[in-house]
Amino acid sequence: MSVEYLRPPSLGDLRPSRDAFTYVEKGMRFIGWMPPSRDHPKYWSYCAYAFLVTGLAGAYMPFGFFLSYFVNFSGFTPGDFLTSIQVAFNSACLGVKLILILPNLWRFEQLKQLLDILDRPCIQEGAGEVIHRCVARCNFIYMVYQTAYTSYTVLTCASSFLTGSTPWGIYIPFVDSHSSKQAFLIAACIESFMGAAAVIMDQFIDVYPVIFGIILRTHMKLLIARVERLRRGQSQSDDEEYAKLVNCIKDHKNILHRFSNDIRPLVTGPIFAQFLSIGLSLGLAMVNLMFFSTIWTGMATFVFIMVLMIETFPFCFISELIADDCIDLTHAIFHSDWVSASKRYKATLAFFLHQTQQPIVFIAGGIFPICMRTNIEMAKLAFSVVTIVKQMNIVEKLK
Repeated sequence: MSVEYLRPPSLGDLRPSRDAFTYVEKGMRFIGWMPPSRDHPKYWSYCAYAFLVTGLAGAYMPFGFFLSYFVNFSGFTPGDFLTSIQVAFNSACLGVKLILILPNLWRFEQLKQLLDILDRPCIQEGAGEVIHRCVARCNFIYMVYQTAYTSYTVLTCASSFLTGSTPWGIYIPFVDSHSSKQAFLIAACIESFMGAAAVIMDQFIDVYPVIFGIILRTHMKLLIARVERLRRGQSQSDDEEYAKLVNCIKDHKNILHRFSNDIRPLVTGPIFAQFLSIGLSLGLAMVNLMFFSTIWTGMATFVFIMVLMIETFPFCFISELIADDCIDLTHAIFHSDWVSASKRYKATLAFFLHQTQQPIVFIAGGIFPICMRTNIEMAKLAFSVVTIVKQMNIVEKLK
């Protein structure tokens, strides 16, 4: 993968905000989420590939997990069962997230066009380097997520091959992994393919809200800086300063009513589904790590716990920072140099101040505010799972 989008800014070669999604889009195209145009010669073959990958990883995989518990429950060791079921609930959550995400993928192109509009005044005022650093930061964060999620897949598959079991114990029709070495290899390869595809899909769904949040914060910060500079230049006429104020209001409207509203369907639904499953998945993973893991499976389970944490924590943190930025914008407007301005300027500034009273808030599923407090409350369910397991002596019964 090219590191072109990770480099520091250089004069005359600065990246626009839309390039923050370069790696994400390449990955989505790889798993079949961004088909070419209908007149492309490979359109139908790409659609067939997308249907196969998404169908196996998003539709069959959750079903295959729970079917294996009925068909082949006696073939599980306690460690294998917990390794499987800790992922099963997350896999079911992935199916729900795909239902919410796939119909809204068209919004990505619309959001990129809006980012081009937001970039123009920033670049004109010399903030191109700030945008470029934001782009590099977003692509670096994507690489961090890629490393974490890929590490989990590799460690899980490697530990399963070393222990002689399939990676997640998914039911594969017409293939009995215990019947022969050849059948085991076939089942393990099919599971590895489905599991890797599911992990990649989960990664994209989890990382793009973080990228959206970072870009949103960057443009809010740049808007605050522009407001603070209003009427600071002595050479500007009243009409020119008024035009700058109007442009700030337009950009705020684009951020508040277009950008934020367009990303809500891409963010709130999937995070709501993740909130519902994170406590149980995290609790089962902790039980597995504390009582049943070997060195290899313990490494994979530890990485899985880290992956669960970064599925919701970063965007919850960024969401709170965005709310703080909205307050900072209000303060910047109030403390700007408006005392000696014209009546028209003051009236428009008062309107701008009124509009900024509406903060940018994300509500998961229309129920839970996306913030650190909600994330912690949901994650605390994991300790309840561990407590129940210990008090009911489930560990001793499984052993």
